[in-house]
Amino acid sequence: MRIIQTSNYDMFELIESNRPINPTKIDRMRERIKNKNLTSGYNIIVNSKEAGKKRYGTDGTKYPIVDGQHRFLSCKLEGQKFYYQVNDDIELDDIPTAASLQNSWKITDYLHHYTAIGVHQYKQFVGYMNRYEFPPSAALIILCGDRGSAKLHELKRGELKITRSWALANNFGDATDSLGKYITFNKQARFVEAFLVASSNSEYNHERMLAKLEYISNKMLKCSDMRAHLEQIEYIYNYNSKDKIKLNTMRDYNDRLR
Repeated sequence: MRIIQTSNYDMFELIESNRPINPTKIDRMRERIKNKNLTSGYNIIVNSKEAGKKRYGTDGTKYPIVDGQHRFLSCKLEGQKFYYQVNDDIELDDIPTAASLQNSWKITDYLHHYTAIGVHQYKQFVGYMNRYEFPPSAALIILCGDRGSAKLHELKRGELKITRSWALANNFGDATDSLGKYITFNKQARFVEAFLVASSNSEYNHERMLAKLEYISNKMLKCSDMRAHLEQIEYIYNYNSKDKIKLNTMRDYNDRLR
C-alpha cells in the first residue's frame, strides 16, 4: 500500500465514533512536531470505501481517518505535511480492534465508540454511568457483575451484556448516592463492590445504615481492597445493635445477580 505525503487537510475528515479528541495530547504532539516532524514513520490510515466508494478528487468526497486523528490535527494546526495510507481492510467497525493492537484506547474511548454507532447495551450502560456518576469499573460491577479482564475484553469487542435488572441497578444507584452525605469515595469501584455485596443481603436495611452513619461516619475509611471495605460496612451497620447481621457474605449477592 502506497504511502503519500500531503498538506491538503481538506481531503480528510474525522469519524464521530472514533475516540474523543484529547486537547492535551494535541498540545504535546504540536510541541514535538515543532522540534522535529517525525510523522513519516507514523502514517495516518484512511479508508476510501467509507468515503462513498470513490477516492478523493473524483467528486470531492473526503477520506475518513480510521487511525491517526490526533497526528492529523496536530500537523494541521502547525501547517505541517503528513503521511497517509489508504487501507480499505480497516473499516469503521474495526476501529476499536485496530486501537487495541496499539494499546492506545481507554475504556471510555470504547464506550464512546459503541455508543456513537448506536449499540443499545452501550447506550444504556453509558446512560447509567452518567446518571449516577459511576466510573466505568464501578458500572461494570453493578450492571455486569464483574470488572475482570474477561469482562473488559467483552466490552472492547462490542459484546457487553447487562445482566442486572434495572430495578435493582437503579435502587442500588440511589442508595449509593445517599451515602455521599457521609463519605467521598462512595462511587469508587472497590467500595461499590463491597457495598453491593452488603446491600444484597436479604436482611440489609438501608435506613438503618444511614442512621448509623449519622454518628459514626468517621469509622468509614477509604480502604485498599474490597474485603476491608466490606468489614467496615458490617461493623458500622451492626454498631451498638443487639441483632448483629452478617453482611460479609457473597451468597445473597451471587443469588441476586442472576
